[in-house]
Amino acid sequence: MAQTYLFLTLSQVLTAICLDFRGYEPQTMLFCEVLRALDAPGVKYRREPGKAGLWLSYGNQGKLRWLEGEALVDFMCRQIDNANLDPEHLAAICRMIFQTPCRVDRHPDTGQPGIVVQTDMAAFQCRQCGHCCRRLDYRDGMTQADLERLKKMGRNDILAWVRTTRTVRGDITHRIWVIPGTNEFAPSCPFLKRGGCPHQWICSIHDVRPDICRNYPVSRKHALMTGCPGFDIHTPGQPAPSGNPPNK
Repeated sequence: MAQTYLFLTLSQVLTAICLDFRGYEPQTMLFCEVLRALDAPGVKYRREPGKAGLWLSYGNQGKLRWLEGEALVDFMCRQIDNANLDPEHLAAICRMIFQTPCRVDRHPDTGQPGIVVQTDMAAFQCRQCGHCCRRLDYRDGMTQADLERLKKMGRNDILAWVRTTRTVRGDITHRIWVIPGTNEFAPSCPFLKRGGCPHQWICSIHDVRPDICRNYPVSRKHALMTGCPGFDIHTPGQPAPSGNPPNK
């Protein structure tokens, strides 16, 4: 697989950073590195080893207070949004967060300034282990575009496992995979089938699968943080990477 790159506008970079922050358990060591690099005036922080949170003081606060979970992630996203970083500084922050080469550049067609992010996926090969389909949280991942595409294709067999609802914030979401006639999620993707070899799993809707499945993983960090073995060397008892397109 050839090395791939993403061009992100400066506003898209800020969105991507917050998506990274929200995509995993709180990355407290990374958050400390980011706060150090931002050098935000008035922000003091202290990590407590073994705990997924930070002691923080900011604004007019005097004493440190404990932030964890969503509150901590929201704080970090605000720090990034309010930092007003120049492109070079932002690229350095991206290298720290995405753990891959990033550089300032302009879009070849529009000339718009942004950051080029190396996805570091050149060495990735799908192991067909089924980990992403069986163990990761993808339940709100189907997009409206996915839904419309499947409707046009007449794939009612797939749509039967999709339930459209609203979140607590009022946003419409398409939840997969919900057992037809119930409000219960299936324990794993119903379209994932056993392959011909031990430990091998095959996607039976591979050509029409939702984009969240098609795009996984988006980077080496994403793979490593979510347990994907696509960068592992071959180990005994596991199918070696075939070099074929990902089939999950």
